[in-house]
Amino acid sequence: MAQPERAANILDRLTSRMGIAARLDKEKAVVLWGEAVGQGVARRAKATSVRDDILFVTVQNSMWLQELALLKEGIIAKINSLVGKEVVKDIVFRVGDPDKG
Repeated sequence: MAQPERAANILDRLTSRMGIAARLDKEKAVVLWGEAVGQGVARRAKATSVRDDILFVTVQNSMWLQELALLKEGIIAKINSLVGKEVVKDIVFRVGDPDKG
C-alpha cells in the first residue's frame, strides 16, 4: 500500500501548477515581518507588499526609518530564512502610519 502524501507537498505542487507559488512566497514575507523583526518593531513598522523582490515597509517616523535602514541586510536574511527561499532582495522604508498600511 502506498504511503499517504504530505499535504504540504500536495499544496506546493498545486500552487506551482497554478502559477501562484512565487506570489504566495512573497506574501509570506509580508506575513512573517513581525516574526522577523519582533513585535516591538512590528508595532512601529508594517510590511505592506512585495513587488519585484522589494519589500515595502511603512514606518512610524524618520528615526525608525533610519534605525531599520541600518538593520536592513539582517532583516532581509531573516525574512528569506523564514520563508525558506530568497524572495526579498531589498527593502524600501517609507514614513507613514503603519496602522493604515
